[in-house]
Amino acid sequence: MVSIRQISPELEEKCRTELNEVPSRIPEDLAALKQWLAKQPHLNPRTDDQFLVGFLRGCKYSLEKTKEKLDSFYTVKTAIPEFFENRDPTDAKLQEYMMLGVNLPLPHTMGPAGPRIVLVRMGSYDPSKYSIVDIMKVCYMITDLQLIHDDTTIIAGHMVLVDLRGMGLSTLSQMNCTSNTCTESAAMTGIYLGPDIFPL
Repeated sequence: MVSIRQISPELEEKCRTELNEVPSRIPEDLAALKQWLAKQPHLNPRTDDQFLVGFLRGCKYSLEKTKEKLDSFYTVKTAIPEFFENRDPTDAKLQEYMMLGVNLPLPHTMGPAGPRIVLVRMGSYDPSKYSIVDIMKVCYMITDLQLIHDDTTIIAGHMVLVDLRGMGLSTLSQMNCTSNTCTESAAMTGIYLGPDIFPL
């Protein structure tokens, strides 16, 4: 038996009409995906139904696209460990970064089947004190939570509202792709790869 959350009628309709979801076929799709994952020794994936359905929905139930996105999702986590290791949310340093409020998923959506609104406040931190790599780590921690717990984001997507108030050249310099530091280049890689690895 499939174990996934019940969603609102509006999101159910969106799944059916826009994401090609056929409820009676979900067990078969999940079984095929789990069989494929079991044969991928380079991955150490989650295999719970809710997580995998999120990827299926994000890829409009194309098994091939879902496989590619899952592979990319785990490959990037290995390739850019700065973002995906040492992610204890009770860690004092990460708590400090979270309190800056750089990446804020807002509680209300644009209608019952509308996208989640995410407020990004790039001017809310002092780049002489805080690292863009740790800022991105917290952003990806929040995105991972959305991936697991927020059906609206998976099904209806998200709309990013960027507030640049207070952002100066020193913040932009942290995102300089020609920087001499690998971590800043990794940060830019992470920013650009986001849409390719998350099923949003």
